[in-house]
Amino acid sequence: MIQLTSIAAEKIKVLMSQQDLSEEGGLRIYANSGCCSNSSFGMSLENKRHPEDNVFDSQGVRVLVDPASFAQLEGASVEYYKDDNAEGFTIMKPKAQSNCGCGGGNCSCGNGGGGSCNC
Repeated sequence: MIQLTSIAAEKIKVLMSQQDLSEEGGLRIYANSGCCSNSSFGMSLENKRHPEDNVFDSQGVRVLVDPASFAQLEGASVEYYKDDNAEGFTIMKPKAQSNCGCGGGNCSCGNGGGGSCNC
């Protein structure tokens, strides 16, 4: 399962309320093929789930994950960060490889904006 920290969940709930998502909507978390045969991860707010999606709740946020991505994201967490220069979300994968120049299995999605976030 993928866990959202409480702060990340609160920020995502604000973004979701601004998007006026349907009851079937939620936060989609997905994996893309990336460098070094690893995956990069992304997030988007979606208005509808797909029939094959894994759907679960984390900290009061409905999370949607396709089956292929679910296998790659098992045990990941979504965290929120803010500093003097930026704010956004980070997807942390506990078993990420760190020898890849593109950052292994961790990604940062900046500025806290809605829409799509490719890491």
